[in-house]
Order: sequence, then C-alpha cells, then structure tokens
Amino acid sequence: MRHGHVCYNTYMSRIRHLLDYFIPENYNLHLTIDRPQRHFGGTVIITGQPRAKEMRFHAKDLSISSVCLDGEETEKWQRSDDEIVIKGRAEQVTITFSGTISETAMNGLYLCKYRLNNQDCELFATQFESHYARQCFPCIDEPAAKATFDIAITTTEPDQIVLSNMPGRLDGSTWYFDTTPRMSTYLVAFVCGNLISKTGQTKHGTTIGVYATPAQPSESLDYALDTAVKSVEFYEDYFGINYPLPKLDNVALPDFSAGAMENWGLITYRETAMLATAATSEESREQIATVIAHEISHQWFGNLVTMQWWNDLWLNESFASLMENTATDHIYPNYHIWDDFESGDVYAALKRDAIAGVQSVQQEVASPDEIATLFDGAIVYAKGERLIKMLRAVIGEEAFRHGLTNYFTQHQYDNTVAGDLWSALSDTSNIDVAKLMTPWLTQSGYPVVTVSLDGHTLTLRQNEFHTDGTSDSNKTWPIPLFANIPNLPAIMTDREISVELDDPDRLVQLNVGNEAHFIADYSPMLLRRLVDNFGDLSVTDKIKLLHEGLLLSQCPGRDIRQMLEILEKSDHETNQAVLATISGIIANLSILTEPGTTEEASLKQLAGKLFSEPFNRLFVNQSDSSKLSINDCKALAVVLSRSVYSENQAAIDYCLKLYLDNDVLSDLPGDIRSTILSCAIKHGPKDAFDKLWQAYHATQDAELKLDICAGLTSARNQTQIATLLDNLTDATQVKPQDNIYFVIWLLSNPYARTATWEWLRHNWDWIAEVFGRDMGYDDYVRAASGSLRTTAELTEYDGFFNRIAQDSPALRRSITVGHTAIATRIEWIQRNQIYLRNL
Repeated sequence: MRHGHVCYNTYMSRIRHLLDYFIPENYNLHLTIDRPQRHFGGTVIITGQPRAKEMRFHAKDLSISSVCLDGEETEKWQRSDDEIVIKGRAEQVTITFSGTISETAMNGLYLCKYRLNNQDCELFATQFESHYARQCFPCIDEPAAKATFDIAITTTEPDQIVLSNMPGRLDGSTWYFDTTPRMSTYLVAFVCGNLISKTGQTKHGTTIGVYATPAQPSESLDYALDTAVKSVEFYEDYFGINYPLPKLDNVALPDFSAGAMENWGLITYRETAMLATAATSEESREQIATVIAHEISHQWFGNLVTMQWWNDLWLNESFASLMENTATDHIYPNYHIWDDFESGDVYAALKRDAIAGVQSVQQEVASPDEIATLFDGAIVYAKGERLIKMLRAVIGEEAFRHGLTNYFTQHQYDNTVAGDLWSALSDTSNIDVAKLMTPWLTQSGYPVVTVSLDGHTLTLRQNEFHTDGTSDSNKTWPIPLFANIPNLPAIMTDREISVELDDPDRLVQLNVGNEAHFIADYSPMLLRRLVDNFGDLSVTDKIKLLHEGLLLSQCPGRDIRQMLEILEKSDHETNQAVLATISGIIANLSILTEPGTTEEASLKQLAGKLFSEPFNRLFVNQSDSSKLSINDCKALAVVLSRSVYSENQAAIDYCLKLYLDNDVLSDLPGDIRSTILSCAIKHGPKDAFDKLWQAYHATQDAELKLDICAGLTSARNQTQIATLLDNLTDATQVKPQDNIYFVIWLLSNPYARTATWEWLRHNWDWIAEVFGRDMGYDDYVRAASGSLRTTAELTEYDGFFNRIAQDSPALRRSITVGHTAIATRIEWIQRNQIYLRNL
C-alpha cells in the first residue's frame, strides 16, 4: 500500500458514496432537447455491478417517469434529496426522465445567449464540474465512478451542430457519438447551436477543432487553433503518452461562468479565454495561450488519470497550472511567461496564504456543498503550482518527466490519490517525495525564514508567517533553501540552523530564483547589501525582494519604510514584469489613501517618479509602435495606467487624443484600450460614460466588452455609478458572467466602494439565487473582504456575513478569512499612513 492510502481510505470510510451501492460500467444515454421550450427528456441505460440490496443514483431537479431493472419495470423506487433510491439489484438499470434547461445558473444543461445581426440567438451547453451531471441525467456523479458513455442527442433543430466528447454523426434529427473511454461524469459534455469552425491536425493525426458563434469573426479562431495543435504536440512529447482520443474540440461560449472547462475531447471556454483577432493585446494573447494549455494538459492529468475524490482537486489544478506555463513558455518563449508568473500568481499565493485560517492546498471534502470552496485560485492553483514547481526544481527535470510518464502509463483510465504521484516521482528521483511534499500540502500558510549574521555565524530560523502576527509554533516545513551559500543544507528541516561563513561581507541570498514557497526576512545589514545590488539581481529576484518587502510591511510592528527604500532603487527598470510588480505595489499602497488626501498626493508623486522614465521611453520617444518588442508591448498598459494615475498630463492628453480620434472603439490599440477608456471616463468629455454604456451593449467582442467594463467602473460621478449598480441584476443589461467584474472593479474604486458595498448586501438574495451553485459564489465574499478598509465597514461585514455563514457552509471559510484580511488591513493603514504622508 503506497504512502497516503491509509489516511485516505480512513477518511473515505466516513463518507457515504453512491459508488458503494452500484459500480457503473457503461451509460447508454439518449437525450431529446427542445431548446425553444427550455425542456429536455431522455432515457439512460446504466450497466454495471450492484453492490448492495438497494441502488442509489444521483438525480437533481429531474422528473423521473419510469425505472426498469434488467428490462422489467419496477415501482420500488423513490426520491431522496438529489438521489433516486431503488429497492433491488440489477446489472442493467433503465431510467426515463425529463428536466428544464437553465436560463440563469451556468451549470448542468444551460442556455447561452448572444446577438447576431441585431437578432437574439441562443445555443445550449453543459457544465458538469463539479457535481452537475446529475442535473442532466441520472448517474453516479462521483469522480471515481468511471464508465464508458454512448451518447445520442436528438434536437428539435436538426440543422444545428451538436458536439460531444467523441466524434459524432447525424442520422435524421439525432446525433450519435462514438463510445467514450472510461471517464468521470463531470467530464461529459455537449454543445448545440449554430457554430463557425476551423480544424487542424497534430503530427500524430489528432483532429483539433475550434468553434465559436457566427457573431465572432472567423479569424478569431486562428490563434486558438495554432495554440491547441502545438499544445497537444508538446504534451505528447513531454509526457511520453499520446493524446488518447481521436479528436479535441475547443468551443468559445458566449455565457460561461468559469474561465474554461477541460471536458474530455470537448473543452469549453469563455470567449475572452479563447478568441483573438489582430487587435487583441499581447497580454490577452498570452492569457489565451495559458488557458488553452491549462485545459489541454488536463486531458492527461485529470481526464486520463483522475483524482479519486475532490479533496485531491489540487492534484488536477495545481499540476495543470504548472503545465500551462511550461507549455506556453515552450510555444511562445518571447512572452517570458515565468516572469509574469512571479509578478502575478506567486504574489497572489503569498498574499492569501499569509492570512490566518486560509485553506490548505489539500483539503478534506465531505459533501457537494463543500466542493465549491476548493476552487480558491490563489491556493489550489497558484500555491499548488508553486509547490509542484518547487518539487520539480528539487528532483530535476529528467526525473520529473520520467516519473510522469510512469504515472500515466500505470494509472491511465483510472483514479489516483496524491501518494500514487509521489510514488512514481520517488522511484525516478530516489527522493522521498511524500516526506517532502506532505507538510506543504496539508498545512496552510508558509514559513518566513529570518536571516541574521553575527560575525562569521549565519543563522536561519523558520516560523509560520501570518500578516496578523499570529503563528502556530508547532508548524515547521522541510524548506528547499536554494541559497547562494554552499555550506547551507539543500533542505532546512530544523527550526533553526547556523553555519560559518568564510567571507562575512558576501552577499547572502535565500531562495535564488524564487523556486520555494517561503519568504526571507533579512537583518538590516544583509538587506542593505541586497538593496545596494538591486540593479544586478535577476528579474525574478528583483520581484521577490519587492514582494517580500510588501508582505513584511503588513506584520504588526513593521512598516512600509523598508519597502519604499527598495522602490527607490527601481526607477530605471525596463522589464515589464518588474514594472507590473511596482505597479501592483502602488495599488497596494493606494489602500492607505482616500481621494483628495495628502497621502494620495504623495503616492501619485511617487508613481510619477517611478514611471516617468518608462513613459518617456515608450510613449514620448517612441516613433513607431510596430517596432516594439513583446516585452515593451506588455509594459504599455502598466506604464500608461500608472502615468495617468500620477496625473502626468502628457499621459492624460495621449489617452484623450486616441479616444477622440477613434470613433470605433475596436480601433483603439488593444494593449492600452482599457486605460484609454478609463481615462476618458475620468478626464474626458461628459458624454463618454453614455457612449461607453451603449457600446458595452452593442459589441459582441468579449475582450472589448471587458475593456469597456474597466472604463465604466472607474467612474467618479455618483449618478453614473448608480446607473451601473441599478443594472447589475438585469441579465439583459449585464451578462451574468460579467457581473463579478463590475462588482470587483467598483469595490476597488474609492468613489464607488460605499455604494457598491451597499448594493452587494441589498442584493445578496439575488446573488445567491443566480450564483449560489456556482464555483465562483464566494468571489463576492472575497471581493468585499479584498476592498473594505474601515472599522465601520468591518462591523458591517461581520453583521451581514456572519448571518450568511450560518446557512452557507460553502462560504464559511471565505467569510472567516475575509474578516481577518479586513482587520489586518485596518491595522496596516493605521500604522503606515504617516510614512506615505511624509514621503
């Protein structure tokens, strides 16, 4: 029995699984879908092995009309919660059922809406992760209940395309699809509607398809097709296992709650996560590439080999997050994707993981209501990716890849737990991987390693890092130090260690390359050496030092002066990821300000100083933007937005001129369009808001729609802010998938924060109704807790959300963590405003 199985099986024995009653082997599913009537019905024949005196199948919001056991109809069945309970045993269970296509929630079988030639159009699609297949057909809706699927779909509109996991053929009004390999129910999918498409082939003959609604230009599919083909080929080489299905379709949906979903052979995306035109910004192209690469990596890690239960969700998502950057870096090396990982995801993980009470990467799940709580992007995706990246750095690339090949070969079409992966990697690396990784995955938080030098003696001590000052004194981690000091151990397992330095004047660095998930707190003398050598550090180490300064400033007894000193050294930077990091720190420091205050004026002056040289280089002295490098193209938005924030009049004039000279918003440069539109709202003509509001409704370009949203939500006028808030609950005005963007950006706008916080509380019942079964439900809690900053707002937060927590187990952790985040932020503001005021 491999490491991890005993703990897992003990835990699993406490949960009632329907797989304990019946083991499915094949589903023969025939659905008839009537989109105009919002209705579907069908029959499913489930073949398998009964395991108890009764059989149970998941079925939620479905009407059951008949049940047959081995061909004989029976009345011995009843509904129980979201299950069908059948008395008796059979190897073949036939259930006839019907249901309603959802028009609000974007899960189960639901409608997608768009406009074409001023006409309202629709298609339908599915979203079954995590446990929504049961809303479409009776099944054992658990990851471990793998089976094959024979799917047939009859529609009342036979001229429309129907796609599913496998290749299909149309016979009359029914689409018949080839039998799938063994797979989990949450990966079953189908899409039906009028679609445009393009196809390509990999070098091993897999057909790659890309699809969108006819409202999108056909050229918007080209980048996705090229990226998908190259991603499949990369993974086949990297994993040493060919893609196992004959085709892989990728569909951009006009309504989609998540960013994308890895359904086997039929990946679905938000339009912004897949479609790109000539006007699409480099930043968006990079994001599209990473999303496509992420979902395609799941075709192996998640689909071919699947987690046993949802407590190992990280095994899917953390790994796919690592591979999205690995593949994108291979396909598009000019993006320097790992620099962006450092400036974005790494800090997101460190920031959230520093809050007391946050979840660990590996988290126990007892009920479906708890599954949604797992999809914490900063932890399961970003932190988990960091941890696997750390492991890869420790064991080496060759052992890592060889271990993955063995893992896929041994467990294909089956389910695994973390111990299975650790076993495969241990075999190829001769390192006890489970011993290294388990503390990082099962413990929340991370260590801060204090570094001090006394004469020739260098001392390192690890403690848990929390921005509120609390620490679990019993926690330690096996920390890969990645130090530039040869006589330090490769992995620090003790709480404190000391070594002697031959040269006490040397530069001391821990975590060179920032491969491990910890931060270093250097003594003033050692930090001074690093700051003095800032210009000579690598891009990654510059970003690391900046982020460490920001994080440490948030601890009780610490302040921002040390971080401001590091910032002073970064006013000649040209790398876009370092500039993005500096911009992010300015955004964090803006929490210390309110409009019109001395603190705000000081921060704007600092931003102007830091971004003056980059602005002049990229906008004043640059005569031909077509000759810019990708690094500079990616830097444009950050530099321009911070220059506008600093009230650099040349930057404001630059934006307004472009806005006034381009009547067609899609003609604005994609890299800086959102900044131009925000500037027009704040500094431009009075009619800018009304024009953008109209343009938001008129365009079918999803990227432009979000850029307009960014512009609108920067409004300072209270009437304009009220217009946005008054329309957020109207799906004809604001797409439900875009709702959270409006809320987050309005809450981050100091002129709109109070009104938006009031809107959120007043409209919570609507939020719960529309998004309550969605993975992003707790995004609304995080949006509030990420923006509120006064004692009065904290009191309001507690008074409102503590009541919500009693009835919403999926939100409890986020609500508790949110309280800590706001309280810590309030103390940080009180400690540090004076230092910003006296810049």
